[in-house]
Amino acid sequence: MISIGPFHRGAGSLAAMEDHKLRYAHALLSRTTPIGVTKLEECVAYMGRIEDEARKCYSEPIELTSEEFVEMMVIDGLFMIELFRKSAGEVKIERDDPIFGNIWGLSSLVRDLVLLENQLPMVVLNCLFNVPALKEELHGVSISILSLKFFDPLMPRGKEVIQTSFSGSEGKHLLDLLGKTFHDLPQAPKNKPKKSSWKFIPSVTELKRAGVKFAKSSTTGSFLDIKFRDGVMEIPSIIVQDQTDTLLRNLIASEQCCDGHVTYMTSYAFFMDSLINTGEDVGVLRKEGIMTNYLGDDEDVAALFNKLCCEVTLANFYYSELCDQVNTYYKTRWHVWRATLKRDYFHSPWAIVSFVGALILVFLTLTSTLFAILSFTIHKS
Repeated sequence: MISIGPFHRGAGSLAAMEDHKLRYAHALLSRTTPIGVTKLEECVAYMGRIEDEARKCYSEPIELTSEEFVEMMVIDGLFMIELFRKSAGEVKIERDDPIFGNIWGLSSLVRDLVLLENQLPMVVLNCLFNVPALKEELHGVSISILSLKFFDPLMPRGKEVIQTSFSGSEGKHLLDLLGKTFHDLPQAPKNKPKKSSWKFIPSVTELKRAGVKFAKSSTTGSFLDIKFRDGVMEIPSIIVQDQTDTLLRNLIASEQCCDGHVTYMTSYAFFMDSLINTGEDVGVLRKEGIMTNYLGDDEDVAALFNKLCCEVTLANFYYSELCDQVNTYYKTRWHVWRATLKRDYFHSPWAIVSFVGALILVFLTLTSTLFAILSFTIHKS
């Protein structure tokens, strides 16, 4: 639907959005002073100063002239700033707005803007915010906050959690920024090996049979902050909707492009893939308030998580220690016996009464037998 940056530039199927990008860029430039051309030239001049830095943000050489590259960065950057400001209510949306007037088109646009190949370097957006001709118009707003508000409907958790967890740190691009809102996690112990391999754990239903309980985490911190303590696994809530698959896949792809750090989102995907095998597993998480399913079918959610890690490598597994704790608990026979006893004999008050009654009956029978034996022995003596 839309091309941002160089990778899909000039594609015929995306040409319709080019006019909308120009319209948004012109609206932003013409709002502060009547001489729009001067402001455009100033934007181009400022962007030219960071051209080399912006080019280095891409993984491969960009075959565009300096003029073409700078022009593309300016138009795409101005478009995104105007788009985010309209979404946040900073700018009035006209009745005939071609983007906000089409709810399905807007939904597709949000999805396209999180694609890894559609990322614009954050340095480009910050550059435009520092252009003197735009400073008055953009005063008091942050591109990071504006973008988080825009992508809020896409996020797999509540708005208040996003606002609480955002530390103000910027990413390399908007997708990286979204990923950083998830990364407020406890640091790994210093004596822990630098590289931790993936550890398989049983599914939700298998763990439940072994006595493991699942609870929605009360933390307002990271979306990825999963804990296991005394047989209880606490998982922060997650909202699964139509665009969740696109968001998670591109966050994982973004991590795969970076070396030398813990792959939080990839680790989360592998962990959830182990935890969820079928719709029954999803149903348990949903009933505990951990998962909200807007896809409709629990089997669809299971399929989503089972396919996330296809052809994905994991070199540093964040949940390695947690998985060791889960597996140790699962392999302890007493926990399984206790869970079986509770499930089969103590699942209701009447079952407890029946079980106690049976114990009393056995006790009375044994007592009666013992007295009979003693009586017979004494009588014989």
